[in-house]
Amino acid sequence: MKAPPMLDYLDFDTSDDGEGCTSLDAMAYTSAAHWPALSAEVRQVLAWCSDAFGSPGPLDEGHAWDLDLQLQSGAGDALALLWDAQQRQLLAPQAAQQTALQLSLTLSGPDPFAQQVAAQFLGDTE
Repeated sequence: MKAPPMLDYLDFDTSDDGEGCTSLDAMAYTSAAHWPALSAEVRQVLAWCSDAFGSPGPLDEGHAWDLDLQLQSGAGDALALLWDAQQRQLLAPQAAQQTALQLSLTLSGPDPFAQQVAAQFLGDTE
């Protein structure tokens, strides 16, 4: 069995709603100097999800998974952040000008989606 890719910045916690939907939440706080590595890690996770389950979108509209992605400056100001699923790019035009960054990522979907994400990135096969 192949070992899961190493995640250095994202540490996921999982929760379920009791109705078959699971959320995987991660938060990372880093200096702007580490933004390229953090953004590469986020791109790796989101590209895998997009390749395996298609583009994200509202679950109640038939999408297999959804995401909530937010970026803040060290001072707590919201910064623009967008995942372009077609181009497999994470767009954050203001990130390089900051001294520190806080990224929040929530992935949500049916339990089988969450189980596959956990197996791929967390080494969790339960």
